[in-house]
Amino acid sequence: MRRPHVRPKIEFVVALAPKEVLARLKSCLKAAGCKGSVLGSCVELTVEAERQDFWSPQISLQVDTHEEGTLVYGRIGPQPQVWTLLVAMYAIVGITSIFAMLFAFSQWLLNEPLWALWALPLGFGLAAMVYGTAYIGQRLGAEQSHELALLVTHALDLPDDTLGV
Repeated sequence: MRRPHVRPKIEFVVALAPKEVLARLKSCLKAAGCKGSVLGSCVELTVEAERQDFWSPQISLQVDTHEEGTLVYGRIGPQPQVWTLLVAMYAIVGITSIFAMLFAFSQWLLNEPLWALWALPLGFGLAAMVYGTAYIGQRLGAEQSHELALLVTHALDLPDDTLGV
Protein backbone atom coordinates (compact mmCIF):
# COMPACT_ATOMS: atom_id res chain seq x y z
CA MET A 1 0.00 0.00 0.00
CA ARG A 2 1.24 3.45 -0.92
CA ARG A 3 2.00 5.81 1.97
CA PRO A 4 -0.31 8.86 1.78
CA HIS A 5 1.18 12.32 1.41
CA VAL A 6 -0.36 15.60 2.51
CA ARG A 7 0.39 17.19 -0.88
CA PRO A 8 1.28 14.42 -3.36
CA LYS A 9 3.93 15.28 -5.93
CA ILE A 10 3.35 14.83 -9.65
CA GLU A 11 6.20 14.52 -12.14
CA PHE A 12 6.24 13.00 -15.63
CA VAL A 13 7.69 13.59 -19.09
CA VAL A 14 5.50 13.93 -22.19
CA ALA A 15 6.81 13.52 -25.73
CA LEU A 16 5.21 16.80 -26.81
CA ALA A 17 6.42 20.39 -27.07
CA PRO A 18 5.63 22.60 -24.04
CA LYS A 19 3.34 24.84 -26.12
CA GLU A 20 1.40 21.77 -27.29
CA VAL A 21 1.01 20.53 -23.69
CA LEU A 22 -0.29 23.93 -22.57
CA ALA A 23 -2.64 24.17 -25.58
CA ARG A 24 -4.07 20.71 -24.89
CA LEU A 25 -4.63 21.49 -21.21
CA LYS A 26 -6.25 24.83 -22.08
CA SER A 27 -8.62 23.26 -24.65
CA CYS A 28 -9.45 20.47 -22.19
CA LEU A 29 -10.42 23.06 -19.59
CA LYS A 30 -13.02 24.54 -21.91
CA ALA A 31 -14.56 21.16 -22.70
CA ALA A 32 -14.29 19.39 -19.34
CA GLY A 33 -16.46 21.45 -17.05
CA CYS A 34 -13.76 22.04 -14.47
CA LYS A 35 -12.35 25.32 -13.33
CA GLY A 36 -8.78 26.34 -13.98
CA SER A 37 -6.32 28.60 -15.66
CA VAL A 38 -3.21 28.46 -17.79
CA LEU A 39 -0.85 31.36 -17.18
CA GLY A 40 2.53 31.18 -18.87
CA SER A 41 3.92 27.77 -17.99
CA CYS A 42 1.68 27.31 -14.93
CA VAL A 43 -1.59 25.37 -14.88
CA GLU A 44 -4.12 25.37 -12.04
CA LEU A 45 -7.05 22.93 -12.08
CA THR A 46 -9.90 22.47 -9.64
CA VAL A 47 -13.45 21.15 -9.73
CA GLU A 48 -16.27 23.39 -10.93
CA ALA A 49 -17.80 25.75 -8.39
CA GLU A 50 -21.12 23.86 -8.10
CA ARG A 51 -19.31 20.70 -6.91
CA GLN A 52 -16.70 22.41 -4.78
CA ASP A 53 -16.50 21.66 -1.08
CA PHE A 54 -14.13 22.80 1.65
CA TRP A 55 -11.91 19.74 1.00
CA SER A 56 -11.97 19.92 -2.82
CA PRO A 57 -8.48 19.50 -4.29
CA GLN A 58 -6.48 21.58 -6.68
CA ILE A 59 -3.77 20.47 -9.09
CA SER A 60 -0.95 22.95 -9.65
CA LEU A 61 1.34 22.10 -12.55
CA GLN A 62 4.50 23.61 -14.04
CA VAL A 63 5.50 22.88 -17.63
CA ASP A 64 9.20 22.96 -18.60
CA THR A 65 11.28 21.84 -21.54
CA HIS A 66 13.00 18.48 -21.29
CA GLU A 67 15.36 16.61 -23.60
CA GLU A 68 12.62 14.04 -24.30
CA GLY A 69 9.82 16.61 -24.76
CA THR A 70 8.16 18.34 -21.84
CA LEU A 71 8.55 17.90 -18.09
CA VAL A 72 5.28 18.38 -16.22
CA TYR A 73 5.55 18.59 -12.44
CA GLY A 74 3.49 19.92 -9.58
CA ARG A 75 1.35 19.03 -6.58
CA ILE A 76 -2.16 17.96 -5.72
CA GLY A 77 -3.36 19.71 -2.61
CA PRO A 78 -6.10 21.65 -0.94
CA GLN A 79 -7.33 25.03 -2.09
CA PRO A 80 -5.00 27.91 -1.09
CA GLN A 81 -7.31 29.13 1.68
CA VAL A 82 -7.44 25.64 3.22
CA TRP A 83 -3.67 25.24 2.95
CA THR A 84 -3.21 28.65 4.62
CA LEU A 85 -5.56 27.60 7.43
CA LEU A 86 -3.57 24.40 8.05
CA VAL A 87 -0.26 26.28 8.11
CA ALA A 88 -1.74 28.91 10.44
CA MET A 89 -2.97 26.18 12.79
CA TYR A 90 0.52 24.60 12.82
CA ALA A 91 2.01 28.04 13.54
CA ILE A 92 -0.38 28.72 16.43
CA VAL A 93 0.30 25.31 17.99
CA GLY A 94 4.06 25.69 17.49
CA ILE A 95 4.29 29.21 18.91
CA THR A 96 2.10 28.28 21.88
CA SER A 97 4.29 25.22 22.58
CA ILE A 98 7.48 27.30 22.42
CA PHE A 99 5.93 29.84 24.81
CA ALA A 100 4.99 26.99 27.18
CA MET A 101 8.56 25.65 27.09
CA LEU A 102 9.99 29.10 27.85
CA PHE A 103 7.50 29.60 30.66
CA ALA A 104 8.38 26.16 32.10
CA PHE A 105 12.08 27.02 31.87
CA SER A 106 11.50 30.22 33.84
CA GLN A 107 9.50 28.21 36.41
CA TRP A 108 12.41 25.78 36.69
CA LEU A 109 14.89 28.66 37.20
CA LEU A 110 12.71 30.05 40.00
CA ASN A 111 12.27 26.63 41.63
CA GLU A 112 8.52 26.82 41.08
CA PRO A 113 6.26 23.89 40.15
CA LEU A 114 6.56 23.11 36.44
CA TRP A 115 2.86 23.17 35.61
CA ALA A 116 3.50 24.81 32.19
CA LEU A 117 4.97 21.54 30.92
CA TRP A 118 1.43 20.16 30.72
CA ALA A 119 0.93 22.35 27.65
CA LEU A 120 3.54 20.37 25.67
CA PRO A 121 1.59 17.09 25.37
CA LEU A 122 -1.46 19.16 24.53
CA GLY A 123 0.53 20.93 21.78
CA PHE A 124 1.75 17.62 20.36
CA GLY A 125 -1.81 16.30 20.42
CA LEU A 126 -3.15 19.38 18.63
CA ALA A 127 -0.38 19.14 16.02
CA ALA A 128 -1.30 15.49 15.45
CA MET A 129 -4.95 16.52 15.05
CA VAL A 130 -4.02 19.11 12.41
CA TYR A 131 -1.90 16.51 10.64
CA GLY A 132 -4.78 14.01 10.77
CA THR A 133 -7.19 16.64 9.48
CA ALA A 134 -5.07 16.95 6.35
CA TYR A 135 -5.40 13.20 5.72
CA ILE A 136 -9.13 13.23 6.35
CA GLY A 137 -9.51 16.07 3.86
CA GLN A 138 -7.39 14.17 1.37
CA ARG A 139 -9.61 11.11 1.76
CA LEU A 140 -12.79 13.18 1.36
CA GLY A 141 -11.40 14.79 -1.81
CA ALA A 142 -9.91 11.58 -3.25
CA GLU A 143 -12.62 11.08 -5.87
CA GLN A 144 -12.27 14.65 -7.13
CA SER A 145 -8.47 14.29 -7.12
CA HIS A 146 -8.84 11.22 -9.29
CA GLU A 147 -11.18 13.09 -11.67
CA LEU A 148 -8.69 15.93 -12.06
CA ALA A 149 -5.84 13.49 -12.61
CA LEU A 150 -7.85 11.72 -15.31
CA LEU A 151 -8.56 15.07 -16.94
CA VAL A 152 -4.82 15.78 -17.19
CA THR A 153 -3.91 12.30 -18.41
CA HIS A 154 -6.68 12.25 -21.05
CA ALA A 155 -5.73 15.73 -22.28
CA LEU A 156 -2.14 14.56 -22.82
CA ASP A 157 -3.03 11.05 -24.11
CA LEU A 158 -1.31 9.31 -21.20
CA PRO A 159 -2.24 6.09 -19.36
CA ASP A 160 -4.79 6.66 -16.58
CA ASP A 161 -2.37 5.69 -13.79
CA THR A 162 0.38 8.13 -14.82
CA LEU A 163 -0.26 10.53 -11.93
CA GLY A 164 -0.67 7.77 -9.37
CA VAL A 165 -3.78 9.29 -7.82
